[in-house]
Amino acid sequence: MSYAPFLAAAYLLWPIMGLLGGQGYAPLLVLAAIPAIFVARPGAKPAWYLLSAMAFVVWAILSEYWSPASRGIATGNLLEGDFAVRSAGLRMALTLAFGTILIAGALRIANGRAQLSARLTLGAFALQGFLVILSVILGGQVLPLIYGDDPQRIGEGIQNIGRNANAFALVLPVLVAYLMVRPAMAWKGLACLVTLVSVVAFARIDASAAMIGAVLMLAAFAIVRLYPRNGLRALFLAVSGYVALAPLLIGGLIFGLAKAGISLPGSFQSRAWSWEVVIGKIQQAPVFGHGIEASKTWRETYADHPDWLAQLPDFWAQYPVVPGHPHNMALQIWGETGAVGAAFAALTIGLIGWRLPPATELRGDIGYAIAGMLAVATCLFSFSYSVWNEAFWASLVLAVGSIILLSRRERASL
Repeated sequence: MSYAPFLAAAYLLWPIMGLLGGQGYAPLLVLAAIPAIFVARPGAKPAWYLLSAMAFVVWAILSEYWSPASRGIATGNLLEGDFAVRSAGLRMALTLAFGTILIAGALRIANGRAQLSARLTLGAFALQGFLVILSVILGGQVLPLIYGDDPQRIGEGIQNIGRNANAFALVLPVLVAYLMVRPAMAWKGLACLVTLVSVVAFARIDASAAMIGAVLMLAAFAIVRLYPRNGLRALFLAVSGYVALAPLLIGGLIFGLAKAGISLPGSFQSRAWSWEVVIGKIQQAPVFGHGIEASKTWRETYADHPDWLAQLPDFWAQYPVVPGHPHNMALQIWGETGAVGAAFAALTIGLIGWRLPPATELRGDIGYAIAGMLAVATCLFSFSYSVWNEAFWASLVLAVGSIILLSRRERASL
């Protein structure tokens, strides 16, 4: 039995999950992983990067004991239909478990057994891109029809459009890499057009992280092209170093911009102020951190920072500087799990990069897709989600699975 059709079936649901706001990616990961249980085979010993990832999740769960935001393990009753896992650490453990099963199953797909499955997957990703473009063109007319005149619900709709754009940005490197390595120049032109249209669409719906990620994708492509032997590994080691040194790197950048008198536009400036507060919190508990989801309890407002408030409308006075989480996973890891958690997270990323073969040993489109997805994921990691957002990690695991699926498709012309 090949796992490829089951995995492709999950990708056919990918655009629907995006339209639902992305919260369906975690259940989709579970559904996709269940058939993999019957084909996956555990190795003689777990890979070092998996052990490091497990250590990070275990440490995060332990940090719940000193976190001021701890809410217990679960709530409700499974038989009554209101059961929910409240522990963010446990949700991450489950996501890691199902993600590991899915990747293990995907790696068992034999070469040549994913011809149709890969085509269906690429088609589903293209459909999601088309829906993102439609949201740019028709969003203003469709949202009031769906959500009525309630500004709050319309705001939720706009947020869902942004989440859909982020999910598409994760798989954009797969589409672009597939097109750009085809021999005819028309395909390369189509790859450029898909990238350009995507960047414009992201900009139009104010999906800044996705837009920057798409640009960084091209930079990652260039690095792999110029340094095919070590470029891919260097990218992973760079991201690993970024996580390990995040407070110093981001703090230094903020200090340099302030000293130069440079004011960032809009949401980027609010994020910079949020990161300043988080870096201060990191200094209070640098080794063990404040505990998982502790940033939810950091209710410091702009009224506490008159110099920042002076640059904003008065109604911002009671708005929290850290809005629920830092919108930078590296700083959140440091702030909530300390240097211990940051060390495990950085080690995991570095070991994954070290384990990957050089791009010269991979098919052309696969090397580019890995590099581009790393660039996009790092950008979303830095600006968008909470590190404990299992829906994001589920979408990333599924996106990685699509690269493995694509690699099992034989392409005689390449």
